[in-house]
Amino acid sequence: MRKIFLQGALPVWMLVTVPGPGSSRGEYPPLPETVTSFGAALIEDVLYVYGGHTGRAHQYYQEGQAKTLWRLNLAQPDGWEALGEGPGLQGLALVADGGKLYRIGGFTARNQQGEPSDLWSQADVASYDPAAERWDELPALPEPRSSFDAAVLDGKIYVVGGWKMAGGQDPHWHSTAHVLDLNATSAGWTSLPDPPFQRRALSVAAFDGKIYAIGGMQAEGGPTTRVDIYDPVGRQWQQGPSLQGQGMDGFGSSAFAAGDRLYVSTMHGTLQRLADDGSAWEIVQELERARFFHRMLPLSGHRLLMIGGANMAEGKFEQLEVLAP
Repeated sequence: MRKIFLQGALPVWMLVTVPGPGSSRGEYPPLPETVTSFGAALIEDVLYVYGGHTGRAHQYYQEGQAKTLWRLNLAQPDGWEALGEGPGLQGLALVADGGKLYRIGGFTARNQQGEPSDLWSQADVASYDPAAERWDELPALPEPRSSFDAAVLDGKIYVVGGWKMAGGQDPHWHSTAHVLDLNATSAGWTSLPDPPFQRRALSVAAFDGKIYAIGGMQAEGGPTTRVDIYDPVGRQWQQGPSLQGQGMDGFGSSAFAAGDRLYVSTMHGTLQRLADDGSAWEIVQELERARFFHRMLPLSGHRLLMIGGANMAEGKFEQLEVLAP
């Protein structure tokens, strides 16, 4: 393993901006690779990042896909550790449970830079044990899937949304969702009742015993702020309150529960929180740095950690940011 701490010159906008109320930067070293559409997860005070898109926007090729598993100890953030390489992937999900990481799906570019795009969604699933420093294969998804999201609830991984890309064929939008019981992985993935939507580039979060599928791009109708909720006990989907804002506020968002509240970070820079009674979303903070295709994870004290992503005006972000709404 090797440790690196990147201290390269920052873009001008990073040098002149000042963190807004309730946010801080510079507490942690910047990402070793500036990425969008990547996976990130926390195991206690340790942050893991895998995969993502490192190239220019809308240009996908092998050299522009990250393939290193990185680790940062947030309690002693003296640098990122590279834990080895795997397949180049983006549009994947990375979740944690029981002291292990779980890498799910994503897509791989088979073409080189300058060649016509040849993009293939993957069905592979693997777990990483930090103690053993080893990846182990798990039952594959029932179908290749990318541009989706996943969440863990009561020891089970829920996968919702996304599509299947297969080279030059038109992408197939998934109308299915699945769950994997981590206590019985040999049983494989089990199908959920079909969601009442087809969306990709959405965010998925576990909260209050339910799974929330938030926003995304629809197979028909463009981007949306719609929210759908799955109840594992009743095995039913129901429509929840839509996010505030325009349709694009649901595109490439990130959602996670912090403490006893559910938060969503949107493309236009609003940090939204589900109301106590679950009937609406409230804007609790206007973020100085709007991000999409990023990851937002919970820290202690109801704080939130913003990782990677990009926005239209400033490009990709390398600096981690802590929010205290």
